[in-house]
Amino acid sequence: MRRIIESLRCRLPGMSPAVLGGTLTTRLLATAMSFVAGVIAARDLGVHGRAMLALMVSAPAVLSILTVLGMDNANARFAGTSHTAFRQIVRGSLAFSLIAGSAAAGLWLLLGHHWPVLLLGLPFRFALLAAAMCPATLLTTLLGTAEIGRGRVMTYYLATALPSLCYLAGVIGLRATGSLTVTSCFLAALAGHLAAATALLVAATVRVHPDGERVPARAFGSFALRAYLPNLIHYGMLRLDVPVIQLLAGSTAVAMYVVALPVAEGMLLMPTTVALMIFPQATSGSLDAHAVTRITRTVLGVAAVTAAGAAVAAPFVVPAVYGPLYAAAVPVIWVVLPGLVLFSAGRSLQAYLAATDLLRPVIIATALGAVVNVVLLGALTTSFGAVGAGAADSAGFLVFAALLGRAIRSRVRSGHAAGKRPAAARPSAPSVRQERREPRTRPVWAALTGLVGEARRHAHSWRAAGVLADRAPLAAAALLAAATVGYLATASSPVTIASGLTVIVLTCVLTPNVGLYTLAAVIPLSQSTVGSSLVTSNRLVALMLVCLLNRALTGREIVRPRPAGTLITVGTVGCLVAATAVAGGTTRLGTGTWQYLLLACAPLLLLPLVAGPGPTLDRALLVFCGGSVILAVIEIARTDSVFAARTDLAAADSAVLAITQPGIANHNAVAALFIMAAAVLLARFQTIRPRLHRWAIGGGIVVLTIGIAYSLSRAAYLAGIAMLVVYAYRRALRGILALGFGAACLVPLMPAAIAARFGLVLGGSTLDTDSAVRLDLWSSALRMFDAHPLFGVGYLNFAGQLPAFYHATGHYNVMFLQFPLLDFAHNTYLTVLSQTGLVGAIGFGSLAALGVRRAWTALRSGDHAGEAALLAMVGTGICSVFGEVLLVPTLLSGLVLIVLAAKPAAADEPVTAGSLVPANEPVTAGSLVPAPGQVTR
Repeated sequence: MRRIIESLRCRLPGMSPAVLGGTLTTRLLATAMSFVAGVIAARDLGVHGRAMLALMVSAPAVLSILTVLGMDNANARFAGTSHTAFRQIVRGSLAFSLIAGSAAAGLWLLLGHHWPVLLLGLPFRFALLAAAMCPATLLTTLLGTAEIGRGRVMTYYLATALPSLCYLAGVIGLRATGSLTVTSCFLAALAGHLAAATALLVAATVRVHPDGERVPARAFGSFALRAYLPNLIHYGMLRLDVPVIQLLAGSTAVAMYVVALPVAEGMLLMPTTVALMIFPQATSGSLDAHAVTRITRTVLGVAAVTAAGAAVAAPFVVPAVYGPLYAAAVPVIWVVLPGLVLFSAGRSLQAYLAATDLLRPVIIATALGAVVNVVLLGALTTSFGAVGAGAADSAGFLVFAALLGRAIRSRVRSGHAAGKRPAAARPSAPSVRQERREPRTRPVWAALTGLVGEARRHAHSWRAAGVLADRAPLAAAALLAAATVGYLATASSPVTIASGLTVIVLTCVLTPNVGLYTLAAVIPLSQSTVGSSLVTSNRLVALMLVCLLNRALTGREIVRPRPAGTLITVGTVGCLVAATAVAGGTTRLGTGTWQYLLLACAPLLLLPLVAGPGPTLDRALLVFCGGSVILAVIEIARTDSVFAARTDLAAADSAVLAITQPGIANHNAVAALFIMAAAVLLARFQTIRPRLHRWAIGGGIVVLTIGIAYSLSRAAYLAGIAMLVVYAYRRALRGILALGFGAACLVPLMPAAIAARFGLVLGGSTLDTDSAVRLDLWSSALRMFDAHPLFGVGYLNFAGQLPAFYHATGHYNVMFLQFPLLDFAHNTYLTVLSQTGLVGAIGFGSLAALGVRRAWTALRSGDHAGEAALLAMVGTGICSVFGEVLLVPTLLSGLVLIVLAAKPAAADEPVTAGSLVPANEPVTAGSLVPAPGQVTR
């Protein structure tokens, strides 16, 4: 026994095995009592009743999490300084719980009365009971963390075990008397929380520390606010999922998910106990980073063994305990367990960082983990129910643990292992020099970010070591992602598609720059027949978030856009989204129009944070151009096959048949894609010295030019001519003659259908029906703007308002027009003006001016990317006069990347976050990129 105790003390330095064992035993008993009470309630109340009870218990917990404002962490941080400070904290906690807890509950009931969706499906009488528990829950949390702060962890656990005891006793008594209902079970839980709060108030009268100074309100509030976001995630990630799952998948999915909660709570017993014991010792300086590393390694091993046992036992225990109806909860447990193992390690690291006032990495890790969790929760829960919610939780835990592990490693290597306070305040902690000389054992959790560490260690030596060797992992990751995309193109099963997307996400997250390259390849893929259904707006935004996460995980800086562009973009988008939400309206699929508007503006908000001028973005644009060239070859072959198969039709009819084939992408959007890719290659052509590379770029320009011709887009013909004129204006006469000669050689090779289509650009004796309808739509958009000048008619509300504003002026039958399908005015500028009003027009126009200024500044400095941006903006600007190419999210993303590649003036370059770039490397920069009519769809 002594050997076991000594082993525990070695593996858990600074902790008493007796105290740890006692707290674990108390917590195990409390969990067991909650588990038994939950089983009894689940069997007697049924699936729906159990779900209602879970929502009633979760609602006050959620309200407490949102209302606590970080005071629980601040209580733990300052309660141990003196008895005077502790009494101050207890009085403040009591007043805050009664005032803020009651106010939060009342506000929830008031809003729920007007918007019943906020009540999460609870009847109002159940919601009223749930609101009554909020002050008691908040007071228990605050007083319990204050006891932890002065080192009385056992007292905290004994007091917090009272709710479980009262709940179990109440459930057993109610079942014995035959009066077990949802209301009576909840009242038993409420009585338990009131008993725990009373016990903690009595325990607060015991003097532990001598009298001393009070806690400064400014220091207390500052720490509380900085700790609020991590506290929100740590105490609410699993519980906050319950109302979200209720809204997205219904009460059955909630019932399956809440079965996994006791397993999660059991898995987190030891990590939570260890973290609570770490906090006061790290605050006093008794623990350093190396000791916390050993503790974390031990906790991770115990959690892994426990998870393996739970995974094996779940298929047998869950149906036997809960009943056969709950067998579907087993997969939920399986997908949650990996994330819980990682979260167990992250809890110890988080406690140390918070106790030593190193809250910045905790906040970053929590924020990114929450973003991943929320995005995947919304994407997976609707399709996979509770299993998708469990997978989203695991992904968020993975991100959280990986970032905290990286933060601890960087602190140890930089010599700040003991925190920010001076060494005099930490008598038991070794000095910085001693810490650097001590042998360090690599923790197990470091394997999660091993690839990241290797990439950072070799980040400055790749030029001397050779490009091929250092880019081999990048090439392998790119090949893996490409193979997975090809596999997804032929897959039909939702599980298969979800597995393939998971592989792509993990590859993009863990390998530097692969996310950006994947995004560049996805843009042309989205305009193909295969990729049009595979690349959706939701997945595109998710990929941008993955790119942002990749920059944080790989240690590279997140680009800080220029303040002017940031304020204009955020202000414009926020104002329009709010106005659209107030105006209401849904799409044909029943989704709110404000959600589509937010997805439309996502490239403007996210891409400036992940892409800046430099070699990485230049290579990504080459990937974009390469994909566009491949797509051009496919489109040329497809259109030519239509021409060859229908030789019996007239030339103009063959052109119309080719662009109206079912299942193909919009020919105007495809042509705009070729215009942007051609702009990039034209600007690079004369800057490339190797002859082979020049030939490759020249061949790509020729293929894209032919692709534009075969797209049969009249707007693209005009845009291509304007782009070539701008390009030739800056070249010598010899280049203009060569360009004209090349175009003259290509004209005789074009089919008659293309020539007929181009002839329509030059006009004719009469206006065709398509052009007449387009002119009438333009005049209708102007009338809508005249009637709604400030905010317009609302995004995607054009079709609903069109019958009242449409006046036919051409010789065609209006009855053949399908007004419900006409969401836009076939003109990006008039669409923005009619649907967003002056607010949108001024905001997006200002962004357009900033983009033109950025491109022109880079062009005058000799940067070829500036010319590419200018050419692309000219081409897409003309295409936008006759269509909505920039309302396609992928095409807007392509234009944003092209403009971001242009390096702004030195005085305008923004600083970057992280300061991880070596001195001999260019500092990345970005701005919120404007584009003509920047509203996407």
